[in-house]
Amino acid sequence: MALFQGGSTIAVDDKGRVIIPMRLRTSLGERFTMTRGFDGCVFVFTTERWNELAQKFEQGATFDPRKIKLQRFLFSAAAEVTTDNQGRVAIPQDLREWANIEPNSEVVIMGCANRVEIWAKHQFDKQMDEALSNGVELMQYASEIGI
Repeated sequence: MALFQGGSTIAVDDKGRVIIPMRLRTSLGERFTMTRGFDGCVFVFTTERWNELAQKFEQGATFDPRKIKLQRFLFSAAAEVTTDNQGRVAIPQDLREWANIEPNSEVVIMGCANRVEIWAKHQFDKQMDEALSNGVELMQYASEIGI
């Protein structure tokens, strides 16, 4: 399984396309899936990881209300995409709207272990400010999971 790490600030062109950094693009493969992410970002998964997530929904009760809501959240916005020969990918319009990504703006594209996230730069900066102000909470969670 791919390990995604590191981040880059990338320009969005007037068609809503971004260049996926080579270090991330190599591990994502030729085709990959974009969908809504939590906190207003776009999640990007390898095809393999996306299929693993889909399989998890096969387990447990079919009509669990939380499961149904999460399926709707993730799968209704999912799009399989591919990069062009210049390493660019068009972020689907509904996902750009979800993440407040405007044409001719900047995004942060970052690896998050088992996925890639794409953030409008101003949203990412806000998230990082909040994370830094909650450092004690983050350290407590790290301790809980044995880090």
